[in-house]
Amino acid sequence: MVHVRSNPTHPIRANAPVTAPADAHDVRALEALQRGERKLALDTLMAAYGVQLYRYCYSIMGSRPLADDVHQTVFLQAYQGLESFEGTTFRAWLYAIAHNRCLDALKTNRRHDKRFRTQGYVPEEADERPSAEECIMRDFATAKLAECLDELSYPVRMAVILRFQEGFSYEEMSRICGERSATLKMRVARSMPVLRKCLEGKGVLR
Repeated sequence: MVHVRSNPTHPIRANAPVTAPADAHDVRALEALQRGERKLALDTLMAAYGVQLYRYCYSIMGSRPLADDVHQTVFLQAYQGLESFEGTTFRAWLYAIAHNRCLDALKTNRRHDKRFRTQGYVPEEADERPSAEECIMRDFATAKLAECLDELSYPVRMAVILRFQEGFSYEEMSRICGERSATLKMRVARSMPVLRKCLEGKGVLR
């Protein structure tokens, strides 16, 4: 069972009074839990975050069948752990489950683990060309970008996707991944020159 404590001193508990969580979907899910309607709470979360989580799983796994399996496992585990939920948002909690289940699936399917580790540098001077960050934010779903992301190691690819595709802050990413925000920030920064070189090679950046 996964627990994510976004704020250990003031966790949201299923049996605690509702005090305006960040998202209306979270409010409805929490209210359903307080009434003992766990299935309704899960349905609310699936409607709110299901598509986002599937996109994340697919971006990491690179395979629809594998993404389907992980996606189903995420919500099964969420259903089992809803009543002991502790955190500030259900979204971050669900992504933490997805992060761990993707990692498990990648270990099981070893062919997805042949990722080189990025050793790139961070450029000291900017130029007028589109940056790798701008390209990622402009069109995350392009096949060429997906190919470049696929070349990254799992930890680096995960950090880039959480940051640019899913829009999490580094503090939120730290809670999701269980790693220091500075470590995640450095992974993203070091991946940018690698992604730029790959995207230039594919004609996306010049």
